[in-house]
Amino acid sequence: MRFKLLIISLLFFLQGLQVSGQELQFSQYFSTSLYLNPAFSAIYVEPSFFVNFRKSLGNNSVLNETNQVSATFPILINKVDNLPQAGFGMMAYQNRSGFQGIFDLSGLLFNYAHNISIGALNAEVIAIGIQTGYEFYRSNYDQLQWGSNYNPYYGFDDQQPVPVDEFNTTSNHLIVNAGAMYYYNRERNFTLYNYSAFSGFSVTNLNQPYKSFSRLERSRAPMLYKYHGGIEFKRRKFNILPNILLQYQRRNYNFDGGLYAWYSLRENTFGTGKDIKVVAGTWYRLRDSYIFLIGINYNAFSMKVSYDLNSTLFSDDQVRYSNNHVELSMQYTISKERRIRKISNPLF
Repeated sequence: MRFKLLIISLLFFLQGLQVSGQELQFSQYFSTSLYLNPAFSAIYVEPSFFVNFRKSLGNNSVLNETNQVSATFPILINKVDNLPQAGFGMMAYQNRSGFQGIFDLSGLLFNYAHNISIGALNAEVIAIGIQTGYEFYRSNYDQLQWGSNYNPYYGFDDQQPVPVDEFNTTSNHLIVNAGAMYYYNRERNFTLYNYSAFSGFSVTNLNQPYKSFSRLERSRAPMLYKYHGGIEFKRRKFNILPNILLQYQRRNYNFDGGLYAWYSLRENTFGTGKDIKVVAGTWYRLRDSYIFLIGINYNAFSMKVSYDLNSTLFSDDQVRYSNNHVELSMQYTISKERRIRKISNPLF
C-alpha cells in the first residue's frame, strides 16, 4: 500500500508539469488545419471533413495517443465568383498520455473566419479567424494496473486495496485562439498562374488560461505562436509543395521543414470522370525526427499515413527517450457541382 501511495503521490506532483506545458502536435499539420490556424475555415471553398489519429509506438506502458475530428462550412457565398467570403468550423480532439495513459485531455472548439479578396481576378485572399471553446483535463489514477490486480498476494503492501479513485482530479478552462493568413491563387489554377502560395500566423492560448491541476501554483499557460507557409508548383502531372512550420512557446521552439509531392494517375480536367493522385512527402523536425508520408487522393476522398522516425544524431534527452509515432489522416470534400473542383486545401 505504501508503494502505491508513493507512486500516486509522485504522479500527482508531476501532472502539473504534464498538462501545463504540453500542446498537441501533429506531423500532418495541414490535415489538422483548424488546429493549425483558425483562419483556414475562410479558405476552404467547399464543405470539408477531417479525421486524424496519432499513436506512439514501442513502449506500451507510456502512452501518447491523439484523435482529432473537424469540419469546415463555407458561408456568405459571393454569387459573382461563386466563392465564400467567410467560413464556420468546429473541432473536437482527445489526447491520452503519460504512464498507462492516465492523463486525459479533450477539447471542443468552434471558430469563425472572414476573408477579403484582393488583386486582379481576386487571385489573392487575406483571412482572419477566431476560435474558442473548452478544454477538459482529467487524471485517471483508478486506471493504473498493479501487481495485486492479477495476484492478491503480490508484495507485502499490496494485500489491502488503495482507493486510488480519490486521487482522480479534473480541470476545465475556456481557450481562445486566433490566426490570419494570406493565400495567392486559392483556387490553385495553374493554367492562369505559375504557382500557388500561402503564409499564415496563429496564436494558441490567447487568453492564457490556467491549465495546471495544482492548487498550490496556479500558473497561466503560455501563448503558443505558429508560423506556417508553403508554395506549390505544377509540372505536367507532378505537383510539388515545399512547406514549413515554426512554433515558439516560452523560449522553446520547434521547426518542421519538408515537402509534399503528388502524381496524377488520372486527372479530372473537365469535371467528369475520376481524379486519382498518389501522394508522398518527407520532413525533418529539428532535433527530433524524420517524417515520411504516403497516401492517395480519389476524387473527393483522401487518405494519408505518416511515420515519425526519431533522429539518433543528437544527444538531446527528448530524442533519446521519445517514441516513434504513426499518424493516419482522412479527408472528404463535398462538391455540389460536377465541374473542375475549386480546392483550396494544398494537399487535396
